[in-house]
This record gives sequence, C-alpha cells and structure tokens, in this order.
Amino acid sequence: MGLMGLLLGAGSAFATSFSDANQQYQSGDFAGAAASYEKVLISEGPRAAVFYNLGNSYLKTKQNGLAILAYERGRLLTPRDPDLLANLVLARKAAASFEEPRINPGLEVVLGRLSRDEWSWLVAGSALFLGTVIFVCGWVRLPNRNHKFVASSAGVAGILMVVGLAVLYLRRGESGRGIVISENATVRLSPFEKAESLGTPGPGKMVRLGAKSGDFQYVEVPGTTLRGWLVRKDVAAIVPE
Repeated sequence: MGLMGLLLGAGSAFATSFSDANQQYQSGDFAGAAASYEKVLISEGPRAAVFYNLGNSYLKTKQNGLAILAYERGRLLTPRDPDLLANLVLARKAAASFEEPRINPGLEVVLGRLSRDEWSWLVAGSALFLGTVIFVCGWVRLPNRNHKFVASSAGVAGILMVVGLAVLYLRRGESGRGIVISENATVRLSPFEKAESLGTPGPGKMVRLGAKSGDFQYVEVPGTTLRGWLVRKDVAAIVPE
C-alpha cells in the first residue's frame, strides 16, 4: 500500500499558505513542505488536513517519529479518517514502533469512534435538550398524548449525556501521552546528561509523560519496565501544551 495523497484545502489566508505548502510537497521539497505546514499550524491553529499532510512530509523524509506525532494529533480531530489511519500504520511500520496490545479492543474502538470535541458536543447538546424539556414542561401544559414521547426523548438524551461523560472520563489520560520523536532518544536514570542510560525506546514510541525537571521529562514506556528521564526535545505530547 502506497502513501496516500495530499488533502487539499480551501478558504481565505489558510488556502494560500496551505496551497504553498502543498506545492512544495508536490515538487518534492518534503522538508520545506513540513516546515510550511508547521507554520500553518502555528498561524491558523490545529487542522486535521494540515496534520495529515505534515505527517506525509515527515514520512517522506524518514522522520518517522515526527510523522507518527503528526498523524496522532490529526487522529484526535478526525478519528475515523481512513487515509490518516492507513498512513499512521505505514509510519509505525517504518519506525518498527507498533501500538501496544489493547486490554479491551472493543471498548477502545467505541471510545475512539468520536473525537473528544465530538463527545463534548454530544454531552453539551444532550444537557441543553434536557434543560429545554424541563423548562418547557414546567411552563407549558402538554397534552397527555405527548407525555410518552417527551419522556422517551428526555431519557435518550440523559443516556447520551451519561455515556458521553463516561467516555470523556475514560479518555482523560490522553493528555498525558507523548511520542518519542528523536532517533537516538535515551532514557536515563536521572535528569542529567551524564546519568546512566536505561535504554532507547526508538522514534515513534508512545510514552506516558510525567514530571519535568529542567531540560528533561520523566516518561514510562507502556508494556515495558523502561521508565526514566528523556531530554524534552526528544519527546512531544500528542495533545500540544
């Protein structure tokens, strides 16, 4: 399976800079395109299409850790995008950094079916609907024939709100995940450059982020006993700070 193509954007200033970056990519200037996509993200904010193309650019330049980071950030916004998911698999294969086995794959599929923003909107919409129903029922005398429909609708909204809140709670740990982006990133026993080396997780490896100390970040590598301190420039949070 080959690398999926670019996503083309449209709209005002975003289209101009995004288009320029796309032209760089199509001309074979993948490093220049990556730099341009990064600038678009800084000036315009997070956009799934930009993360997708940024990941493609890094994958072309064999910066697999940065490619995986870009795809993971894009997946937070568009968790069902088949092209992005396919290229994320390609990047992980290139980096020999595969996802850890899931404890409950079915549950995680459900949790990740919508983005966190979509789950939040579902909770907010359900709460607004319930509030409206309560307000209307308190001020308007509804015909008896409508009571069952209103009660059923309110029940569904209540269930959706509870489910959405539960999903957001279960996904609260996402903000503490990071990706190793450097080829030679080394986990050390303590936050010092000359501290004992404990191992090299490899680019693209997902880690749990802990405390910071100067230029170092404490990390834990899921599925292994490897834990210690990485230089902060060698790892990046999937949810940008």
